[in-house]
Amino acid sequence: MEELALLTSLAVFTLLAAACSIIFNKIRLPPLIGYIVAGIIIANVWTITNDSEQIVSILSDIGLVMLMFCIGLEINLRKIRKQGLFAMGVVIIQLPLMMLGGIVAGMLLGYDMVQCICLGAIISGSSTAVVMAVLKSQKELDADHKESLVLVLIMEDIGQVIILSMITPIMASNDPSVDVNSLIVMIVSIIVFMVASIVVGLKLIPRAINWVSDNVSDEILTVFSVGLAFGMALLSIYIGLSMAIGAFLMGMMIAGSRKSKEINHKIEPMRDLFMAIFFISIGMEITVSSLIDNIGTIIVLYLIFLILIVVAVFIAYWFENETCRNGFLSAVSLATMGEFAFIIASEALGFGAIDQSFYTSVVGAALLSMVILPFLSRYSPRIWDKSVEKCPRPIYATCCRLNETRERVYSRVYATSKKSRKAMYRSMTHSYINILAIAAIEIAFYFLIPVCVDWITANFGGTRDLWSIVMLMVNFAVLMMPVYHLVNNVKFLDEMIIGGARRIAKREGNLSEPGAIYQRFLEINTYIMVLIIVALIVIICPNSVGLWQHLVVLGLAAIVLAVFYLKRLRDDRKKPPSAQRTQTPDQDDEGDDL
Repeated sequence: MEELALLTSLAVFTLLAAACSIIFNKIRLPPLIGYIVAGIIIANVWTITNDSEQIVSILSDIGLVMLMFCIGLEINLRKIRKQGLFAMGVVIIQLPLMMLGGIVAGMLLGYDMVQCICLGAIISGSSTAVVMAVLKSQKELDADHKESLVLVLIMEDIGQVIILSMITPIMASNDPSVDVNSLIVMIVSIIVFMVASIVVGLKLIPRAINWVSDNVSDEILTVFSVGLAFGMALLSIYIGLSMAIGAFLMGMMIAGSRKSKEINHKIEPMRDLFMAIFFISIGMEITVSSLIDNIGTIIVLYLIFLILIVVAVFIAYWFENETCRNGFLSAVSLATMGEFAFIIASEALGFGAIDQSFYTSVVGAALLSMVILPFLSRYSPRIWDKSVEKCPRPIYATCCRLNETRERVYSRVYATSKKSRKAMYRSMTHSYINILAIAAIEIAFYFLIPVCVDWITANFGGTRDLWSIVMLMVNFAVLMMPVYHLVNNVKFLDEMIIGGARRIAKREGNLSEPGAIYQRFLEINTYIMVLIIVALIVIICPNSVGLWQHLVVLGLAAIVLAVFYLKRLRDDRKKPPSAQRTQTPDQDDEGDDL
């Protein structure tokens, strides 16, 4: 690599990026768009040599590590524990809805399953940099709501790191050079790496940083911290993950130290420079002709993202008992595809999971969302007011009834004791974890069933139909546990709400007990409900197994469940009447403080 090529590349890249950013800044658009546009100009105007390509690749990798390291540094887990419950609730609802919506939209557009999952991951979050810039000019939301949106962005970053970690093996499975054994080793390594980073790293790294800060100068502390970031990025590459995940995790670990803000401030200039190169490299993958050829797909992907993000965030805010107006304004403020969209798209392109046309469409849709967001956010209050004014009366009346129902549910929840409310929130968290587990199991079996059937048939003999039935039975059995816990948690939440209603009725002197049929339903119907839900999941979720194999597995499961259920009925009849009495959780808390 010649010095002349290095200096020429740096001069051209930085000056052109600065010029484009100045132009976009004049029209109140974030500099990030200028960096990407500069990359597009370079790719279409300048003849790039091999030396220049190597320079761009190295510097963009440095920029990616610095960008993700700084994002991790801004995540204060202690603050999130105290103030981030609302944001956590929003993201818990938003991310799965965005993933599911992206997968369904991808299917409708004709993409394969891996591309659909990549699309869901790409559109699942928002751009922190762009949203923060737009929030400064947003006058309708007060300071508290803006702070809540910032926490939502932080939680989105954490969620998207988890999503990227989960889909990396799926993207790798699309690479012909990765065999089954390597894929299994990668999955196990990722799990061990993530658990060790969270459990061990969050305890040891802050102490190490605190010790270094107490014994050496700030300059050495900064060098040490950046070295840890690159070391963690290198380790994540060895594991099979993106370097972005390792840098992000190290930033999150160091964020727990006393000097995290000082470290972030020291490395900001270096981050800004190399981050610009990273976004320039993204633009350099795009040609003007490819943008023109894919303009229809770009607009469609943007509209899919816009509709999904507004609907998902609005629903999340509604469930979090926020006003519909604030929910809509907040949802529109998040309507821009984020930095993770570029990172995930680049990773997918590198694994061969998506093609150049898909990548171009994603980058184009992201740029379109960034350009439109400031104007969309500025006019969002007027859009909401006009929508309410022009809304048909039947739809408006239905929405009012839904709001009234929500208010009644929350009043019942608040009528329970503090102990009961804690139990309810814990049950909601467990329910969400169970739903994620179910989704992860089905995605894993979608890819594992054909691979495992081929491997088992080749090594142990038998027919593909036989081993397909066996794998489907394993899938059915693995689903039983999370679905069982999910049903129990949902029933518990239902009982808690009824318990709140009983408290209100008791204060008003109109106490009534739940009906006998409902009580019987709570006591004995869990197993049938679990069977039905698991059967529906196995039937609805796509896989490579035929219909008659599904019917065989469902028939066997029904027989086993019937035998178990009849045995349970006999055992219940042998119990004394006093042992069969049940009590709702809230009855134990009658004496607790409200």
